[in-house]
Amino acid sequence: MDWTVFGWAGIQLEIPTTWELSGLSGDQKTGYLRLDDADMPRLELKWAPTRRKKPDLHATLDEYFKLIRKTYKKGAELSFRRNVNLIKDPEFSEGRTVLGFSWKGSIRANGLIFHVGNRITIVQVMGRLKENWRPTVLRIFQSIVDNGNAPQTLWSAYGLKLGVPREYKLERQKLLSGYLLFAFVARKERFQSVTKLAKLASNRLRNNGTIEVKKPSLPPDRGSLSVERYGPAEVMLGDYKDTPNPLETWFRAKYAKAIRGYGFEVTSRTDAEDEHLTLIGQQTRLYDGIPLTPVLALDKLSKRTTLVFHLWRCNHSNRIYVIQSISSMNAQPTVQKVAESIKCH
Repeated sequence: MDWTVFGWAGIQLEIPTTWELSGLSGDQKTGYLRLDDADMPRLELKWAPTRRKKPDLHATLDEYFKLIRKTYKKGAELSFRRNVNLIKDPEFSEGRTVLGFSWKGSIRANGLIFHVGNRITIVQVMGRLKENWRPTVLRIFQSIVDNGNAPQTLWSAYGLKLGVPREYKLERQKLLSGYLLFAFVARKERFQSVTKLAKLASNRLRNNGTIEVKKPSLPPDRGSLSVERYGPAEVMLGDYKDTPNPLETWFRAKYAKAIRGYGFEVTSRTDAEDEHLTLIGQQTRLYDGIPLTPVLALDKLSKRTTLVFHLWRCNHSNRIYVIQSISSMNAQPTVQKVAESIKCH
């Protein structure tokens, strides 16, 4: 059996490569997901925040057992156990409170509820009644890590794995057969000092009678980040195969609206036969080109919004990957780190 690392919302664990995401709800703070193989549901994961330093995990388990009963037909035979200790290694419980459980009906399951930091997580692994799945359960449980405070968060879906800086929170996702999207937003930044400088410069200009410039609009947050995967690449680029650079031509057509209003510098390279494009743009303004010192000084006080794209065609997997970041800061290092975290084949 082949294994891989799966990550979502700061939780990481090893799973068989034949298990895929089949159900998803909630968000990064509170949510639920399910992994299935070709035959049946195999793993359920739930997470929710808590303000309690020592939450009552038995009460949480009681509520979880109620949910399980609701999924079965009335009168179906079910048996439940708690305080099931599958993992004997004491190091497993270091830094977290753990409660094991199991239940049996038409299938059987083993699960863990654990509390780390300000989050309660439930993981449940399911198998057939006569299936020898104990080694699988043990490997999954022993691999569980809550990386909510790690510098990067791992996100996985349908063969795509990406590492995203912790400050970026998942806002939305689309998980389709030929298209995947992960869209993130960073924490809001405080621009008080920039606002004061902008007001001061604007007041001085009005007092001197030279020119009046409105206070620049400041970005509402530190920035946004998105990762997209398209496939098959040969289909996506089919209409542009006769152009000098099909990948760039496709990009400019596909993202025409996104890049409107930005001046770009484009660089390209070929790495291990894969085509790469990097586009770094800066927001254009109406007074660009006006040789007025006060205007230029004010422009330096308020940073322009920057837009960074990095995209490549992976010939081996026949897919196109697009990473995009809009920010009031230099987003290129972030985009580069995310790109390096993605192994396309």
